[in-house]
Amino acid sequence: MQKIPVTRDGKKGSDILIVHSDDVVKIECVRDKEYIIHTAQDKYHWAASLEAFEEWMYEEGFRLIDQMNVVNMNHVTGYDSKKGIVELLPEHETNSKTASAAWIHKNHITNVMSMLDELKKLDKSSNPDDFQDDIFQSILAQEEDSRFARSYAMIQAIYEKKKAEKRLEQSEQRYKSLFRHNPDPICSVDRHGLCTSANPAIFRMTGYVEEELLGESIHKLIIPDHMERWREQFDGTLSGRTQQYEITLVNKDGGSVELSILNVPIVVNGEIDGVYMIGKDISERKRAEEMIIRSEKLSIVGQLAAGVAHEIRNPLTSLKGFVQLMQSKVSGYDSYFDIMQNELDRINFIVSEFLVIAKPQSVRYQPRDVTHILENTILLIGSQAMIHNVELLTRAEPNLPLISCDENQIKQVFINILNNSIESMPDGGTITMELSKKDERHILIRFADEGCGIPAERIPRLGEPFYTTKEKGTGLGLMVTFKIIENHGGRTRIVSEVNKGTTVEITLPTAQ
Repeated sequence: MQKIPVTRDGKKGSDILIVHSDDVVKIECVRDKEYIIHTAQDKYHWAASLEAFEEWMYEEGFRLIDQMNVVNMNHVTGYDSKKGIVELLPEHETNSKTASAAWIHKNHITNVMSMLDELKKLDKSSNPDDFQDDIFQSILAQEEDSRFARSYAMIQAIYEKKKAEKRLEQSEQRYKSLFRHNPDPICSVDRHGLCTSANPAIFRMTGYVEEELLGESIHKLIIPDHMERWREQFDGTLSGRTQQYEITLVNKDGGSVELSILNVPIVVNGEIDGVYMIGKDISERKRAEEMIIRSEKLSIVGQLAAGVAHEIRNPLTSLKGFVQLMQSKVSGYDSYFDIMQNELDRINFIVSEFLVIAKPQSVRYQPRDVTHILENTILLIGSQAMIHNVELLTRAEPNLPLISCDENQIKQVFINILNNSIESMPDGGTITMELSKKDERHILIRFADEGCGIPAERIPRLGEPFYTTKEKGTGLGLMVTFKIIENHGGRTRIVSEVNKGTTVEITLPTAQ
């Protein structure tokens, strides 16, 4: 759309006004090099020579249809071939004007109107492939007058140009849609590693906004340990190779996400101008792989557990039998024999719990007082705590509701946790045990020690078989503990700070 300089009266020194070419319906020649510019509502005097605008006027659909009139054929809404008059009415206008078309053959006007009408439809269409070129081919094939043929060819050229532009626009919109609505993170990086574009998935994943990421180095998103790997893959892509690799990105809050990245070179004018990084979040896949490995470990542990339990139980049976025989033969040591019997029973129980790893055991859930279970556990482990100079403090709310549990399994959980706490305080300290009502349906049991603590990065892996923070540990104790609590419908939470201590919180449902 061109801007046309006009005046109100055509006199020298008059104020220059601007009229848009699309508003013009016709240009009337009143005398040599003096023209009147007509719009639907008004008329003006031309402030420049017609020759200066001849080419673009032709491209925009202006045609000389009378010796005195150049008409904007885009606004022709009616044509009376008998009178040789065209009616001009732009869209969104109520006033119309007319122009003489006596100088031009009526078929030419009809053809131009048809071709321009097709051009208008193309302008309003969102799909250029819906249009056929038959009308242009048929008109051009029939026309023998070179003057008219040039006019038709010009309109067809404009039509083809607009159609190509529409297709390009449609292609760009499809690309932008793929880029913007893709759930996977995508960004483009220039040869210097600066982020030039990114889709919304990148911003959601990293927590950054456009102003914080675009124009900045992509290095801020890559953890230092993977920087060398990224640089190697990036350089490979700049040399023309498509690269695929795994990398860990860090978000704005310091969290990390594992991605599988596909690097694709960006080629502009035959030269590599940058790199597209197309990511795929593989955090869930990694977790699934870890679960598979964990399951494999459990399977191995289960096989070991069955064999070890069998080997331990045989001598236990002999020991228990001889203790019972000695108790019947020797008098005065009944209390010692009772302790030995209880300890042998506890060993047998621990072996049974070890078999939980191999296969689920039949357990009996009954309403029990969790405070009473903890007190009995303290009696068993109190001597060990005393040897290590560890003080055991218990705080329990009165009248706590009962829990539905297997008493021996819960006791084993308490023993495992207390043993870990005692071992974490080689120089002694205090273990505080609190029992309280968390809500109407849950009991909270908290164990807090003053031990060496556990690094934050290790806490998520606690409970995995053979993963332990102790020099000679196996990691099986916590694994059994987590499994027992899970089977009881409860939850275990561990909070720790290095050199300050560890707190283990167990939530168990009350007996209904």
